[in-house]
Amino acid sequence: MDSKSDLSLVWRFAVKIMILELAMIGVAGLFSAYMLNFGIALLVLGTFVGGIGAVRGGPSSIDSLHTRLILKRWHRPFNQPSDQRTYIIEHSVPAYSFENVMAFAGLIAIAAGIILVVSSK
Repeated sequence: MDSKSDLSLVWRFAVKIMILELAMIGVAGLFSAYMLNFGIALLVLGTFVGGIGAVRGGPSSIDSLHTRLILKRWHRPFNQPSDQRTYIIEHSVPAYSFENVMAFAGLIAIAAGIILVVSSK
């Protein structure tokens, strides 16, 4: 890939984060109108969305099973299966996937929620 397409991927990733962030702000605004403080609602939503993104964005459990089977079958030196396991884990979720969008948007919402809660007291 050239750098121009990489830059467009980064921009699309940032736009997806902003869209999800605006959606969380809207839902937090709805919650704050009825029952919760806006900062607390944003903190809870950020924790929920960021947690889902972090869990879904982690490496699949099948990856470690697959590398253990490779280790038993081929009897290669220890560092080569370790390198292969690292490669599988690093490439199990694309860098600009929606799971990472959720994790980053949740992190931003958590930080904003903490700032709002602390500044409102």
